[in-house]
Amino acid sequence: MGCNYYVLKILQIYYSENNYFEIELDRIRGYYNDDQYDEDEDDYEDKLQQYVKYTLTPKMKPILIYNNNSFNKLSSEKKYKTRVEKIINSMSHNWSDITKIIKIEKRHEV
Repeated sequence: MGCNYYVLKILQIYYSENNYFEIELDRIRGYYNDDQYDEDEDDYEDKLQQYVKYTLTPKMKPILIYNNNSFNKLSSEKKYKTRVEKIINSMSHNWSDITKIIKIEKRHEV
């Protein structure tokens, strides 16, 4: 079944200042609700473009969940530690290489 866009929840795992790899946590299908505008309106195209731009703008602010060699909350550690550990080990890294982990949201059209 098709969709218009995806909303992704991702962990960015930094192992140096600008180098990171990502783990996709969740992928949600999104559908435009463009029937709220009438095609016969003079500014239909402008309204539609603004709506699409707004819809594709991430709504979640980035969340720092790991910094200074520890998770910021115990719940984050319980939730993500095992999963992150598997990935960093498979990529020949150690916890000592990890500088920070940030949870972000990305949105993109299909």
